[in-house]
Amino acid sequence: MPLLIQGTAIVIRNDALDRCLPGGAADFASIAPNAMSYSDDLLSQASFMSPLDAHRFAEQLELYGLDRTNDMVDFVMVHSHDQTAEPDNDWLILFEYEGGLIATMRGSESRKIVAPKSWTPGEQPALQHLSGEEVQSRLEFVRRDGKIDVYRDKETGQLLYHTRLHETDEEIYERAVAVVWQHNRNPGDPPVDAGQQEELRNAIGQLQHLIAKQPAAWGAHVMLGKAWFAVDELKRARDCLQRAADLEPDNTMVLKELAGICLEQADTKQACQVGEHAVAVSPDDPELLGNLAVAYLIDGQTAKAEKTIAHAKRIKPEDAVNQHIGNLVSDVIQGRRESPRTLQQMMSPPKPASWYDRARRWLGRSE
Repeated sequence: MPLLIQGTAIVIRNDALDRCLPGGAADFASIAPNAMSYSDDLLSQASFMSPLDAHRFAEQLELYGLDRTNDMVDFVMVHSHDQTAEPDNDWLILFEYEGGLIATMRGSESRKIVAPKSWTPGEQPALQHLSGEEVQSRLEFVRRDGKIDVYRDKETGQLLYHTRLHETDEEIYERAVAVVWQHNRNPGDPPVDAGQQEELRNAIGQLQHLIAKQPAAWGAHVMLGKAWFAVDELKRARDCLQRAADLEPDNTMVLKELAGICLEQADTKQACQVGEHAVAVSPDDPELLGNLAVAYLIDGQTAKAEKTIAHAKRIKPEDAVNQHIGNLVSDVIQGRRESPRTLQQMMSPPKPASWYDRARRWLGRSE
């Protein structure tokens, strides 16, 4: 029986479904993507408002083993607005009937049309095609209700509803970012437990997919770097953060994250350089000054660390973190603790001084 085609549709041979689905063509309902999916005895089809959704369903069909090469065309994509089908094939026939586009299998003699109950012959089908130019000029976004995007036609005032089968890039990004922040790891902290890494690695895959499509999305590079850091992949984390810094060279948030990774890798020279750049961009930011003081301290530049943290404390005396850093720097200068060479050493409590060291300080001796 012929099938009504609306919007952009995927039309599939039932004998191909019989070959590839465990339940054959009768099981098409189990993979049908929306309510605009139906079959006759020879063909099955799914209609979409968005060509992107049609392409994604086509990719899903290929995973099931269906083909659309020149050697074997198991299914085609049909565009109702210009009545075309791709790829070329010798089995699909398209024709118009009562204002609708109809698809049938060559050789079929049936005249009964399979269509949604909502379709009335002579009326325009529910799914319409708009070119990219028409979407930009005629439609304005109104709201998003779950998986439904609502638009208004500026020419007619009519509301159009677009059912999205997949998350938008923005939704994928927001969900991945939420996972990264949930498992946030600060420099000096241990990595996330192995049992908690699966969710992070899923977020990593999502962020990598987004970056492949939008290589200049510096925020995605930052989040990917933080995710790699959380699972203790330090080189990958640094590469991502360095890429973000290349894209946003004066973004202090990016520079702060990059400097932290450098310190975690004990690359104190680079950590100081990145920290100095950040402070040059924002000279009176107490957090950036405190971070730079830490880099100086671990790099052995104690005098610079003392001067930098003193400046940070003058700007914001009540900052408890910088007060603690100032105490650490003072302890190193006064000999109350050894100069740390890593973040972990700096964050560990100082070892009790030996009797000899205490006596030396009390007597004011030095070697």
